[in-house]
Amino acid sequence: MNSYLPFALFDDLTRDVNRLFDGRGEPRRSAQNTWLPAVDISETDDAYLLTMDVPGVASDTIDISIENKVLSIKGERKIDHGDKKVAISERWQGDFSRRFSLPDSVDIEHIAAKVENGVLGLHIPKIAAAAPRKITVQ
Repeated sequence: MNSYLPFALFDDLTRDVNRLFDGRGEPRRSAQNTWLPAVDISETDDAYLLTMDVPGVASDTIDISIENKVLSIKGERKIDHGDKKVAISERWQGDFSRRFSLPDSVDIEHIAAKVENGVLGLHIPKIAAAAPRKITVQ
């Protein structure tokens, strides 16, 4: 008969998390030193709204481009510790890149981007649909 040990589950979780970190408390990263900012996408009648968390990212390091109906957002976050010896560093830094397929209904000429309070906002307008027109027979 196996008994239920809730703290054993916690120990398993702790062990798994520790595997993600090196001996200095820093997250193990790929050779590219990349991270993925969180994104929300919502839709209104006339536009798509994309918001991406980019705390500590200078707006001049963000590159937004569109090619073949694919929106690409790239950037870099650098954390300067100066000459201080870092004991623990848990904040992600390095390059990031996100790509999103755009629908045909997007007006790519009028996409607007803005960074405010560490959040990148993209307003992606839709092409205005042609209103139905009644033709009078004379």
